[in-house]
Amino acid sequence: MHAKQGRRGFTLIELLVVIAIIAVLIALLLPAVQAAREAARRMQCTNNLKQLTLALANYIDVNSQTPVHEYRYTYEQGDLSRGYSGDHSWYCGILPFLDQSVMFNALNLTYTEEWAYSGTLLGPNPTDMTVYKASLATMLCPSDGVVNTCSGDPTDQYPVGNFNYVANTGHPRNVLLPGDSPTNGNVPYLTGIMSMSRMYVQQGSCSSAAYAATTNVNVTLASVTDGTSNTAALSESLVNDGSGNSSDPRRNLNYTPSGLVEAIDVPALAVVQDGLANATNWQPWSIYKGLTWAYTDAWEKHVYAHLLPPNAAPIVTYYTNTFRCLEGDGAMNPTSNHPGGVNVSFMDGSVHFIKNTIGLQPWWFLGTRGRGEIVSSDSY
Repeated sequence: MHAKQGRRGFTLIELLVVIAIIAVLIALLLPAVQAAREAARRMQCTNNLKQLTLALANYIDVNSQTPVHEYRYTYEQGDLSRGYSGDHSWYCGILPFLDQSVMFNALNLTYTEEWAYSGTLLGPNPTDMTVYKASLATMLCPSDGVVNTCSGDPTDQYPVGNFNYVANTGHPRNVLLPGDSPTNGNVPYLTGIMSMSRMYVQQGSCSSAAYAATTNVNVTLASVTDGTSNTAALSESLVNDGSGNSSDPRRNLNYTPSGLVEAIDVPALAVVQDGLANATNWQPWSIYKGLTWAYTDAWEKHVYAHLLPPNAAPIVTYYTNTFRCLEGDGAMNPTSNHPGGVNVSFMDGSVHFIKNTIGLQPWWFLGTRGRGEIVSSDSY
Protein backbone atom coordinates (compact mmCIF):
# COMPACT_ATOMS: atom_id res chain seq x y z
CA MET A 1 0.00 0.00 0.00
CA HIS A 2 1.11 3.53 -0.71
CA ALA A 3 1.16 6.19 1.95
CA LYS A 4 -1.45 8.95 1.43
CA GLN A 5 0.24 12.24 0.56
CA GLY A 6 -1.06 15.43 2.25
CA ARG A 7 -1.95 18.58 0.26
CA ARG A 8 0.83 21.11 -0.06
CA GLY A 9 -0.10 24.53 1.41
CA PHE A 10 1.20 28.03 0.60
CA THR A 11 4.62 28.85 1.85
CA LEU A 12 5.11 32.05 3.83
CA ILE A 13 6.97 33.63 0.92
CA GLU A 14 4.15 32.83 -1.51
CA LEU A 15 1.60 34.30 0.89
CA LEU A 16 3.62 37.49 1.27
CA VAL A 17 3.92 37.82 -2.52
CA VAL A 18 0.13 37.52 -2.91
CA ILE A 19 -0.44 40.13 -0.20
CA ALA A 20 2.08 42.44 -1.88
CA ILE A 21 0.34 42.07 -5.23
CA ILE A 22 -3.04 42.87 -3.66
CA ALA A 23 -1.54 45.92 -1.94
CA VAL A 24 -0.10 47.16 -5.23
CA LEU A 25 -3.46 46.71 -6.95
CA ILE A 26 -5.22 48.64 -4.17
CA ALA A 27 -2.59 51.40 -4.38
CA LEU A 28 -3.20 51.64 -8.13
CA LEU A 29 -6.99 51.57 -7.89
CA LEU A 30 -7.50 53.86 -4.88
CA PRO A 31 -6.41 57.10 -6.61
CA ALA A 32 -8.66 56.25 -9.54
CA VAL A 33 -11.61 55.71 -7.18
CA GLN A 34 -10.84 58.96 -5.35
CA ALA A 35 -10.52 60.82 -8.66
CA ALA A 36 -13.86 59.44 -9.82
CA ARG A 37 -15.51 60.55 -6.56
CA GLU A 38 -14.01 64.04 -6.85
CA ALA A 39 -15.15 64.25 -10.48
CA ALA A 40 -18.68 63.49 -9.31
CA ARG A 41 -18.44 66.09 -6.55
CA ARG A 42 -17.09 68.68 -8.96
CA MET A 43 -19.95 67.95 -11.36
CA GLN A 44 -22.46 68.45 -8.54
CA CYS A 45 -20.73 71.71 -7.66
CA THR A 46 -21.04 72.79 -11.29
CA ASN A 47 -24.75 71.97 -11.22
CA ASN A 48 -25.19 73.99 -8.01
CA LEU A 49 -23.57 77.02 -9.62
CA LYS A 50 -25.75 76.63 -12.71
CA GLN A 51 -28.89 76.56 -10.57
CA LEU A 52 -27.83 79.61 -8.58
CA THR A 53 -26.86 81.54 -11.72
CA LEU A 54 -30.16 80.63 -13.39
CA ALA A 55 -31.99 81.87 -10.29
CA LEU A 56 -29.94 85.07 -10.54
CA ALA A 57 -30.97 85.47 -14.19
CA ASN A 58 -34.63 84.92 -13.32
CA TYR A 59 -34.36 87.52 -10.56
CA ILE A 60 -32.95 90.00 -13.08
CA ASP A 61 -35.77 89.20 -15.51
CA VAL A 62 -38.37 90.07 -12.87
CA ASN A 63 -36.62 92.94 -11.07
CA SER A 64 -34.43 94.45 -13.85
CA GLN A 65 -31.31 94.30 -11.66
CA THR A 66 -29.27 91.84 -9.63
CA PRO A 67 -30.24 91.22 -5.98
CA VAL A 68 -29.05 93.78 -3.46
CA HIS A 69 -26.54 92.44 -1.00
CA GLU A 70 -27.63 94.84 1.70
CA TYR A 71 -26.82 95.55 5.28
CA ARG A 72 -27.56 99.27 5.51
CA TYR A 73 -28.91 100.16 8.96
CA THR A 74 -32.14 102.12 9.13
CA TYR A 75 -30.81 104.32 11.90
CA GLU A 76 -28.49 105.95 9.39
CA GLN A 77 -31.59 107.99 8.57
CA GLY A 78 -32.39 108.43 12.26
CA ASP A 79 -35.25 105.92 12.32
CA LEU A 80 -34.85 103.40 15.14
CA SER A 81 -38.46 102.21 15.14
CA ARG A 82 -38.00 99.66 12.34
CA GLY A 83 -34.83 98.10 13.65
CA TYR A 84 -32.33 97.40 10.91
CA SER A 85 -33.31 97.42 7.26
CA GLY A 86 -30.50 95.19 6.12
CA ASP A 87 -28.74 92.08 7.38
CA HIS A 88 -30.06 90.01 4.45
CA SER A 89 -27.62 88.60 1.90
CA TRP A 90 -28.13 88.36 -1.86
CA TYR A 91 -29.18 84.72 -1.38
CA CYS A 92 -32.46 85.86 0.17
CA GLY A 93 -33.56 87.62 -3.01
CA ILE A 94 -33.21 84.55 -5.22
CA LEU A 95 -35.03 82.11 -2.90
CA PRO A 96 -38.30 82.18 -4.94
CA PHE A 97 -36.30 81.21 -8.02
CA LEU A 98 -34.78 78.23 -6.19
CA ASP A 99 -38.25 76.83 -5.50
CA GLN A 100 -38.03 78.18 -1.93
CA SER A 101 -40.95 80.63 -1.90
CA VAL A 102 -42.16 79.36 1.48
CA MET A 103 -38.77 80.17 2.98
CA PHE A 104 -38.72 83.60 1.29
CA ASN A 105 -42.17 84.43 2.63
CA ALA A 106 -41.03 83.49 6.14
CA LEU A 107 -38.32 86.18 6.07
CA ASN A 108 -39.12 89.51 7.68
CA LEU A 109 -37.75 91.93 5.08
CA THR A 110 -39.37 94.97 6.70
CA TYR A 111 -38.07 94.66 10.24
CA THR A 112 -34.80 92.86 10.82
CA GLU A 113 -32.33 92.72 13.65
CA GLU A 114 -28.59 92.87 14.02
CA TRP A 115 -26.55 90.13 15.72
CA ALA A 116 -28.20 89.51 19.10
CA TYR A 117 -25.87 89.66 22.10
CA SER A 118 -28.50 89.07 24.79
CA GLY A 119 -31.78 87.24 25.32
CA THR A 120 -32.84 83.62 24.90
CA LEU A 121 -31.55 83.44 21.31
CA LEU A 122 -28.04 84.65 20.66
CA GLY A 123 -26.50 85.04 17.23
CA PRO A 124 -27.56 86.28 13.78
CA ASN A 125 -30.97 87.95 13.49
CA PRO A 126 -33.29 85.91 15.77
CA THR A 127 -36.30 87.46 13.98
CA ASP A 128 -35.60 85.09 11.08
CA MET A 129 -34.23 82.21 13.12
CA THR A 130 -36.35 79.48 11.48
CA VAL A 131 -35.12 80.36 8.01
CA TYR A 132 -31.52 80.93 9.06
CA LYS A 133 -31.29 77.45 10.58
CA ALA A 134 -32.18 75.81 7.25
CA SER A 135 -29.39 74.26 5.22
CA LEU A 136 -29.80 74.11 1.43
CA ALA A 137 -27.76 71.61 -0.58
CA THR A 138 -27.67 73.98 -3.57
CA MET A 139 -25.60 76.41 -1.50
CA LEU A 140 -23.00 73.84 -0.42
CA CYS A 141 -20.11 72.41 -2.43
CA PRO A 142 -19.86 68.64 -1.80
CA SER A 143 -16.05 68.82 -2.01
CA ASP A 144 -15.77 71.05 1.05
CA GLY A 145 -17.01 68.85 3.89
CA VAL A 146 -16.33 71.31 6.72
CA VAL A 147 -19.19 72.68 8.84
CA ASN A 148 -18.93 76.09 10.50
CA THR A 149 -20.33 75.70 14.02
CA CYS A 150 -19.21 79.18 15.15
CA SER A 151 -17.52 77.52 18.12
CA GLY A 152 -15.23 80.52 18.54
CA ASP A 153 -18.12 82.86 19.40
CA PRO A 154 -20.10 82.16 22.59
CA THR A 155 -22.84 84.58 21.47
CA ASP A 156 -23.98 82.20 18.72
CA GLN A 157 -25.96 79.40 20.35
CA TYR A 158 -27.91 77.88 17.48
CA PRO A 159 -26.66 76.27 14.26
CA VAL A 160 -27.29 78.04 10.99
CA GLY A 161 -27.10 76.98 7.34
CA ASN A 162 -23.60 77.39 5.89
CA PHE A 163 -22.77 78.36 2.30
CA ASN A 164 -19.94 77.93 -0.21
CA TYR A 165 -20.92 80.13 -3.14
CA VAL A 166 -20.02 83.79 -3.39
CA ALA A 167 -20.89 86.61 -5.81
CA ASN A 168 -18.48 88.68 -7.88
CA THR A 169 -18.11 92.35 -6.89
CA GLY A 170 -15.12 93.09 -9.14
CA HIS A 171 -12.23 94.51 -7.10
CA PRO A 172 -11.83 96.97 -4.21
CA ARG A 173 -12.58 100.52 -5.31
CA ASN A 174 -9.20 101.85 -4.15
CA VAL A 175 -7.22 99.35 -6.27
CA LEU A 176 -6.04 100.31 -9.77
CA LEU A 177 -6.14 97.76 -12.57
CA PRO A 178 -3.90 98.20 -15.64
CA GLY A 179 -5.04 101.26 -17.58
CA ASP A 180 -6.79 102.92 -14.63
CA SER A 181 -6.11 106.56 -13.82
CA PRO A 182 -5.48 107.64 -10.22
CA THR A 183 -8.68 108.49 -8.34
CA ASN A 184 -7.14 110.59 -5.55
CA GLY A 185 -9.78 109.13 -3.24
CA ASN A 186 -12.75 109.82 -5.52
CA VAL A 187 -13.27 106.10 -5.97
CA PRO A 188 -15.59 104.67 -8.66
CA TYR A 189 -18.45 102.24 -8.18
CA LEU A 190 -17.72 98.55 -7.81
CA THR A 191 -17.16 96.82 -11.15
CA GLY A 192 -18.72 93.39 -10.41
CA ILE A 193 -22.21 92.02 -10.97
CA MET A 194 -23.82 92.21 -7.54
CA SER A 195 -25.92 95.18 -6.45
CA MET A 196 -24.55 96.45 -3.14
CA SER A 197 -25.42 98.71 -0.23
CA ARG A 198 -23.18 100.07 2.50
CA MET A 199 -23.63 99.34 6.19
CA TYR A 200 -23.56 102.95 7.34
CA VAL A 201 -21.58 106.16 7.02
CA GLN A 202 -19.01 107.42 9.51
CA GLN A 203 -17.28 104.03 9.66
CA GLY A 204 -13.89 103.30 8.14
CA SER A 205 -13.47 104.64 4.63
CA CYS A 206 -17.14 105.70 4.60
CA SER A 207 -16.10 108.61 6.81
CA SER A 208 -15.03 110.15 3.52
CA ALA A 209 -17.95 111.65 1.58
CA ALA A 210 -16.30 110.59 -1.68
CA TYR A 211 -16.09 106.98 -0.52
CA ALA A 212 -19.65 106.93 0.79
CA ALA A 213 -21.04 108.46 -2.42
CA THR A 214 -20.21 105.40 -4.56
CA THR A 215 -21.08 102.59 -2.14
CA ASN A 216 -24.65 101.93 -3.26
CA VAL A 217 -24.92 100.44 -6.74
CA ASN A 218 -27.74 98.73 -8.67
CA VAL A 219 -26.40 96.47 -11.43
CA THR A 220 -28.60 95.93 -14.48
CA LEU A 221 -28.08 93.50 -17.34
CA ALA A 222 -27.63 96.46 -19.68
CA SER A 223 -24.57 97.52 -17.67
CA VAL A 224 -22.82 94.21 -18.43
CA THR A 225 -21.36 95.64 -21.63
CA ASP A 226 -18.33 93.33 -21.61
CA GLY A 227 -20.77 90.53 -22.50
CA THR A 228 -22.46 87.95 -20.33
CA SER A 229 -20.09 85.21 -21.54
CA ASN A 230 -17.08 87.31 -20.48
CA THR A 231 -18.26 88.39 -17.04
CA ALA A 232 -17.95 86.21 -13.94
CA ALA A 233 -21.03 85.85 -11.74
CA LEU A 234 -20.46 83.36 -8.89
CA SER A 235 -17.65 81.22 -7.55
CA GLU A 236 -16.69 79.15 -4.48
CA SER A 237 -15.36 79.81 -1.00
CA LEU A 238 -14.20 77.31 1.62
CA VAL A 239 -15.84 77.74 5.03
CA ASN A 240 -14.07 78.04 8.36
CA ASP A 241 -14.84 75.40 10.99
CA GLY A 242 -15.95 78.17 13.36
CA SER A 243 -12.85 78.20 15.54
CA GLY A 244 -11.30 80.95 13.44
CA ASN A 245 -7.96 79.13 13.40
CA SER A 246 -8.05 76.69 10.51
CA SER A 247 -4.81 74.95 9.60
CA ASP A 248 -5.74 75.63 5.96
CA PRO A 249 -5.08 79.37 5.46
CA ARG A 250 -7.65 79.43 2.64
CA ARG A 251 -10.38 78.90 5.23
CA ASN A 252 -9.32 81.96 7.21
CA LEU A 253 -9.79 85.68 6.61
CA ASN A 254 -6.35 87.22 6.42
CA TYR A 255 -4.65 90.60 6.33
CA THR A 256 -1.08 91.75 5.70
CA PRO A 257 0.87 93.88 8.21
CA SER A 258 1.47 96.53 5.55
CA GLY A 259 -2.26 97.19 5.08
CA LEU A 260 -1.47 97.75 1.40
CA VAL A 261 -4.86 96.39 0.34
CA GLU A 262 -6.45 99.59 1.65
CA ALA A 263 -4.00 102.12 0.18
CA ILE A 264 -5.51 104.72 -2.15
CA ASP A 265 -4.64 104.14 -5.83
CA VAL A 266 -2.54 101.07 -5.09
CA PRO A 267 -1.66 98.98 -8.18
CA ALA A 268 -3.35 95.57 -8.26
CA LEU A 269 -0.06 93.73 -8.76
CA ALA A 270 1.41 95.26 -5.61
CA VAL A 271 -1.56 94.06 -3.54
CA VAL A 272 -1.26 90.55 -4.98
CA GLN A 273 2.48 90.31 -4.31
CA ASP A 274 2.01 91.56 -0.75
CA GLY A 275 -0.89 89.18 -0.11
CA LEU A 276 0.87 86.09 -1.44
CA ALA A 277 3.93 86.79 0.72
CA ASN A 278 2.46 88.08 3.98
CA ALA A 279 -0.99 86.57 4.66
CA THR A 280 -1.76 86.66 8.40
CA ASN A 281 -4.91 85.20 9.94
CA TRP A 282 -7.20 87.42 12.02
CA GLN A 283 -9.18 84.95 14.13
CA PRO A 284 -12.05 87.29 15.15
CA TRP A 285 -12.98 87.63 11.44
CA SER A 286 -12.31 84.03 10.42
CA ILE A 287 -14.84 82.59 12.88
CA TYR A 288 -17.74 83.66 10.66
CA LYS A 289 -16.46 82.75 7.18
CA GLY A 290 -19.22 80.82 5.44
CA LEU A 291 -21.38 80.69 8.57
CA THR A 292 -24.85 81.70 7.38
CA TRP A 293 -26.15 82.07 3.83
CA ALA A 294 -29.02 84.37 4.82
CA TYR A 295 -27.57 86.80 7.34
CA THR A 296 -24.91 89.36 6.53
CA ASP A 297 -22.98 91.89 8.50
CA ALA A 298 -19.98 91.45 6.15
CA TRP A 299 -17.95 88.98 8.24
CA GLU A 300 -19.65 85.97 6.65
CA LYS A 301 -18.19 86.96 3.23
CA HIS A 302 -20.91 86.39 0.63
CA VAL A 303 -18.96 88.24 -2.08
CA TYR A 304 -15.52 87.86 -3.61
CA ALA A 305 -13.03 89.91 -5.62
CA HIS A 306 -11.06 89.30 -8.80
CA LEU A 307 -7.72 90.42 -7.39
CA LEU A 308 -5.69 87.65 -5.77
CA PRO A 309 -5.60 84.41 -7.81
CA PRO A 310 -7.88 81.45 -7.05
CA ASN A 311 -6.99 79.38 -3.99
CA ALA A 312 -4.54 81.90 -2.53
CA ALA A 313 -4.96 82.65 1.18
CA PRO A 314 -7.74 85.30 1.15
CA ILE A 315 -6.65 88.85 1.98
CA VAL A 316 -9.83 90.66 2.89
CA THR A 317 -8.91 94.04 4.35
CA TYR A 318 -6.82 95.62 7.10
CA TYR A 319 -9.27 97.56 9.26
CA THR A 320 -12.44 95.99 10.65
CA ASN A 321 -14.39 99.18 9.96
CA THR A 322 -13.75 98.77 6.24
CA PHE A 323 -16.31 95.95 6.39
CA ARG A 324 -18.71 98.35 8.03
CA CYS A 325 -18.39 100.73 5.11
CA LEU A 326 -18.72 98.35 2.15
CA GLU A 327 -18.10 94.61 2.04
CA GLY A 328 -17.20 94.85 -1.65
CA ASP A 329 -14.02 96.74 -0.75
CA GLY A 330 -12.61 93.48 0.60
CA ALA A 331 -10.28 91.44 -1.60
CA MET A 332 -11.34 87.88 -0.73
CA ASN A 333 -10.61 85.50 -3.61
CA PRO A 334 -12.37 82.21 -4.46
CA THR A 335 -11.17 78.97 -2.85
CA SER A 336 -12.15 75.33 -3.25
CA ASN A 337 -11.06 71.75 -2.61
CA HIS A 338 -11.20 70.87 -6.31
CA PRO A 339 -7.64 69.97 -7.31
CA GLY A 340 -6.01 72.72 -9.33
CA GLY A 341 -8.64 75.44 -9.37
CA VAL A 342 -12.18 76.67 -8.73
CA ASN A 343 -15.51 76.62 -10.52
CA VAL A 344 -16.75 80.00 -11.76
CA SER A 345 -20.15 80.67 -13.31
CA PHE A 346 -20.64 83.44 -15.85
CA MET A 347 -23.55 85.75 -16.46
CA ASP A 348 -24.64 83.70 -19.49
CA GLY A 349 -25.18 80.69 -17.19
CA SER A 350 -22.07 78.76 -18.25
CA VAL A 351 -19.65 77.33 -15.68
CA HIS A 352 -15.91 77.14 -16.25
CA PHE A 353 -13.16 75.53 -14.22
CA ILE A 354 -10.57 78.26 -13.64
CA LYS A 355 -7.08 77.01 -12.87
CA ASN A 356 -5.01 78.41 -10.02
CA THR A 357 -2.37 79.28 -12.62
CA ILE A 358 -4.58 81.65 -14.62
CA GLY A 359 -2.76 84.84 -15.62
CA LEU A 360 -3.48 87.75 -13.31
CA GLN A 361 -4.64 90.13 -16.02
CA PRO A 362 -7.27 87.78 -17.51
CA TRP A 363 -8.41 87.00 -13.94
CA TRP A 364 -8.78 90.67 -13.10
CA PHE A 365 -10.67 91.43 -16.32
CA LEU A 366 -13.14 88.54 -15.97
CA GLY A 367 -14.38 90.25 -12.80
CA THR A 368 -15.42 93.52 -14.46
CA ARG A 369 -18.75 94.00 -16.19
CA GLY A 370 -18.21 97.08 -18.35
CA ARG A 371 -14.60 98.21 -18.76
CA GLY A 372 -14.24 97.05 -22.36
CA GLU A 373 -11.35 94.63 -21.85
CA ILE A 374 -10.81 91.78 -24.30
CA VAL A 375 -10.24 88.40 -22.67
CA SER A 376 -9.41 85.48 -24.94
CA SER A 377 -11.18 82.23 -24.09
CA ASP A 378 -7.90 80.34 -24.26
CA SER A 379 -6.46 82.47 -21.43
CA TYR A 380 -8.53 80.70 -18.76
